[in-house]
Amino acid sequence: MGMKSAIKVFIADNQLMYKLGLKSILKSYDTLTLVGEDQYKENWVADIGKYQPDVVLIDLESDSATVAKTVLQTAPNTAIVLLSYAITNEMILHLLDVGALGFVSKHADPDEIVEAIQSSYLQKPYFCKISSVCLTNIISKNYQLPHKLTANFTERELQIIERICDERTSKEIASELHLSKRTVEGHRTRIMLKVGAKCSAGIVTYAITNGIYQRT
Repeated sequence: MGMKSAIKVFIADNQLMYKLGLKSILKSYDTLTLVGEDQYKENWVADIGKYQPDVVLIDLESDSATVAKTVLQTAPNTAIVLLSYAITNEMILHLLDVGALGFVSKHADPDEIVEAIQSSYLQKPYFCKISSVCLTNIISKNYQLPHKLTANFTERELQIIERICDERTSKEIASELHLSKRTVEGHRTRIMLKVGAKCSAGIVTYAITNGIYQRT
């Protein structure tokens, strides 16, 4: 899916000076448009539901997991990019669980931030240089949170896994679940990241092996 119009972006960050810097970056790109911003996290979910942005930039230091989960319930077609000065394996695993697509250090240069917005809009995961190191550690060491034996899936992800196992295409799944094809492809990508799969066949294998899906 290409970008036919400017990507609508909402900034949810409680650090005023950093937020001003983000606004300046967005204004310098014709392909991006700022539809809203707020530094008070108690307003974020309502504002995002009101403006329905394509991409939300959320400050990772502000209870982001809870906010991200609620945002995806309120605006399921919105992609989430997390911003942080410090990124760890645990953060990435927690936030992949709730559906974030992008992870960007607040030390990143403007081009990285813009690339994260564009990739997330296309429902493609984006990891900045720092978060890429964490992701490599997770994959190479099969790293898991201490309490997790298998991946956690949202109800929506389980619905999509079932349909992937039934050999539905993204277009068919989107029609059945009343979602956009882009949103379904984003869920599919996050599921592959969670289970360490490189394609849909890997998702099917994982689902059957772990009792998530049973062929009838």
